[in-house]
Amino acid sequence: MTALDSARAFAESLAGRLLAFTIVIVLFATLFLFLPAMASFHHLRLTDRTTLAQTAAIALQESPELSPELESEILENAQLLRVALGVEGVRELILEAPMPANANGLATYDLRQDSQWRRLSRAMETLFAPRGRLLLVVAQPRFERGDFIEILISEEPLKREMANYAWQVALSALAISLFSGLVLYVVLTWLFVRPVVSLTQRIAQFSDAPDNAAIFAAPSKRRDELGRAERALADMAEHVAAAFKQRERLAALGAAVARIAHDLRNALATAQLVTERLTRSDDPSVRQAAPRLERAIGRAAGLAAATLRYGRAEEAAPVLARVAVRGAVEEAADDALAAFAAVTRRIDVGDDLSVVADADQLHRILANLIRNAAQAVAQTERAATDQIVMRAQRRGAQIAISIADRGGGVAEGARAHLFEPFVSSRRQEGTGLGLAIARELARAMGGDVILGETSAEGSVFEVSLPAA
Repeated sequence: MTALDSARAFAESLAGRLLAFTIVIVLFATLFLFLPAMASFHHLRLTDRTTLAQTAAIALQESPELSPELESEILENAQLLRVALGVEGVRELILEAPMPANANGLATYDLRQDSQWRRLSRAMETLFAPRGRLLLVVAQPRFERGDFIEILISEEPLKREMANYAWQVALSALAISLFSGLVLYVVLTWLFVRPVVSLTQRIAQFSDAPDNAAIFAAPSKRRDELGRAERALADMAEHVAAAFKQRERLAALGAAVARIAHDLRNALATAQLVTERLTRSDDPSVRQAAPRLERAIGRAAGLAAATLRYGRAEEAAPVLARVAVRGAVEEAADDALAAFAAVTRRIDVGDDLSVVADADQLHRILANLIRNAAQAVAQTERAATDQIVMRAQRRGAQIAISIADRGGGVAEGARAHLFEPFVSSRRQEGTGLGLAIARELARAMGGDVILGETSAEGSVFEVSLPAA
């Protein structure tokens, strides 16, 4: 990297911008120090001239017979050209010297009309005045009674004094300001820029290795915005790393299901052939149960394929049609509760309610939720009637189907991530895919699955789908 590239990189960095900002602030601070100092110096010099003029006037009144040489010496030492005193409306000329040959213009400053702005404007006017200009200064007498004292001076000596003082003030103020700015820059760089640079480097490292949350290990204990940002990034890194591990588990799940899918489909195909033969049995009860068994086996085959698709995030698009809610709930309850004979249920669903949904996917959603409810009830072993209650009602353009159970409720720590893969709502071991799949299927059909309420007395999950 060349020196020009390094300089450009520093100028674009946070430290470079902070340095430029500090320099600008220092220059403004120097300017605000410089201008009032110049105004005060100019006003003080004019006041000194009027004081000297009044002293000379008093001396002349005490000794009126001054020689022209002594009068000239007094005027020269005080740098005065003319002194006049106004008493009771009468203007009396006290001292007068010959006018300089290079006199060029006249400006009048009345110090009786004073303000900070006037002082500043007079100082700047004197500093940049043309050569040879004369100043007529009018002030209030200090040592004796009088209406005013008036002096005439050459502005050139005052202008030279102003220029010398300006250099002294500017250099002193600039040195102090630059030192203060350098200290400020070093302190701000140490306290803020350095942590930001370190944090930026760790973010860049994490972008290259997002599964390594140790990069943000041991965040600082600062209580300001930088400390909160470091702790927030550390939490984010943990979640991202966990998401990557979860993605790896999903990939492993997809690979495992892919390996067994072929053999599972073959086994289910054989079971379907056997079921078809059962439909030709002479036993009426067998012929009646065979269609249900055939549907269950078909759904099992579809579920295996769907699990594989979920691992690859390729869930099949729903085939929407009008589906009667009561029939869907009854069929899902029969299948989900077949292994839970001791669990009691009640279905409060009107025959007139229908939704626009994929029948098979709606069955999977309801069966998952009802099975979860039965597992929660069985785990609590709480004897009660209507341990699972299924209801449905219309809410605007949606049909809300609720599944309420008398289980022990959802653990508080699992509620925030309840619908994420591999997060189980029950304390016992489970895959944690049921609710994630149910929500994904419902949202694909224009609805949703939510946890309505939960407590130690049980939980209510709700499925909403477009009404037919």
